[in-house]
Amino acid sequence: MWIAAAGRCEFRGCNQPVGRDFLTKARCNVGEYAHIVADSPDGPRGILGESERLAKDASNLMLACFGCHSRIDRHGQNNEFTAEQLSAMKREHEARIERIYSAVGTRDSLLILMTFPIAEHKPTITLGQVHYAMLQNSDYTLFPGADHVFIDKSDFDIQDNDPDFWARAETALGQLFDRRIQPAIEAKNGAAHLTIAAFAPIPMLMKLGTLLGDKTEASILDLPGDQWLWDRRLDCPAPKFTYTVPDKLPREVAVMVNISNIAQVPTDMNTVEFTAVEPNRGIIRTEAHMLDFRREFNAFLLNLHRSGARVIHLHPTTPLSASVEIGRLLLPKVFEEVHVWEWRAPSWRPALRLR
Repeated sequence: MWIAAAGRCEFRGCNQPVGRDFLTKARCNVGEYAHIVADSPDGPRGILGESERLAKDASNLMLACFGCHSRIDRHGQNNEFTAEQLSAMKREHEARIERIYSAVGTRDSLLILMTFPIAEHKPTITLGQVHYAMLQNSDYTLFPGADHVFIDKSDFDIQDNDPDFWARAETALGQLFDRRIQPAIEAKNGAAHLTIAAFAPIPMLMKLGTLLGDKTEASILDLPGDQWLWDRRLDCPAPKFTYTVPDKLPREVAVMVNISNIAQVPTDMNTVEFTAVEPNRGIIRTEAHMLDFRREFNAFLLNLHRSGARVIHLHPTTPLSASVEIGRLLLPKVFEEVHVWEWRAPSWRPALRLR
């Protein structure tokens, strides 16, 4: 049972290693065998006849830390947890451990987190949630590396409606990227894979993507409301995208990127549109959706260049993941200038120059 549980508490949400002291970290046994059906009919979830039969049956035992063992047994027959609930916890934990140790082709990934305020909202990212999402989304083939980088600017001293926000936020991100992210990527035997979870205004997400580029393979997470977990449904609908690029374009064009919503078209520029057939905020729900978007938008950018566009002004309504990916796709030798605008009702306003 210790092997099946990987020496960790099997109570859902705990997962503490029980082969060392929680406080001092000294090696010792703080694990206990907790009965699902009590070994006495009078105990928690006890059943006359079954308690005696299952008393030493490993399938009726959970490896637990002393705190969770107490949680499972307190109040005796009036304990709040049923045998079915505890059995489910045991199955889930042991199945997860089996998947981890059965996975082949595993590798470490450098985790990059970023937050900036969105109007009055201060986004939060929980490291544990993102670690779990990495494992689940990759079927336990990507593992958090020894280090991670968290650019936590959710409490930035000004909001994105302040005219000084963009310049100051761009400077802060650039300095932190140079000091913390780039060395980790460029170091000898450095990161060969990145996992990115970012929650910030769209222009800042695109700037992060631009700084990262696409030379290092990356997984970009989304759906923070679902704890960064991709949709596992087999019938999850795939988004479709459409665009038309004229054979000839002026040197400078506005590019509408309508993924989360349909953006208002500026009246003072020539415009080209890249649009989801059915735009909505949660449209990119799986890794495959992300790869489809990347392929389609990359083809769109190449068509813009072939038609003569050299300076583009992005007007995006895009999900978190697509925003970062757009930045990664903006190769420096393709366009002379790339500007991103932010919608601030009732009009678009310039935010950042990405290239």
